[in-house]
Amino acid sequence: QMAEEEASASSHKELNERHEASLAKEQQLAEQLKEIEAKLSEATTMKDEVNSELGTHKAASLEKQEEQTKVCDDLQNKIKTLEANQMAEEEASASSHKELNERHEASLAKEQQL
Repeated sequence: QMAEEEASASSHKELNERHEASLAKEQQLAEQLKEIEAKLSEATTMKDEVNSELGTHKAASLEKQEEQTKVCDDLQNKIKTLEANQMAEEEASASSHKELNERHEASLAKEQQL
């Protein structure tokens, strides 16, 4: 009977040790889980911040691109206007030049007549 009690006590002690080891392992895993959850939360926050900054950057980039397009369009319109004005001036100058030549020829003809 003593041998059985010792074996039972030994077995009971072994079960208690296993149970304590299991509880310690469970607590360790719970702490690791908390650490992982904290890191995941931090990573999620960082991801949200990066996405927010990216959205802001994209919006600013799009706005800048629209501004540049407007500036280019304005410059192209100014160039077209200047080219049109230059052509009009050249035509007016050529017409004036032609008119002056015609007057000069008429004046020479009148002079020769006299």
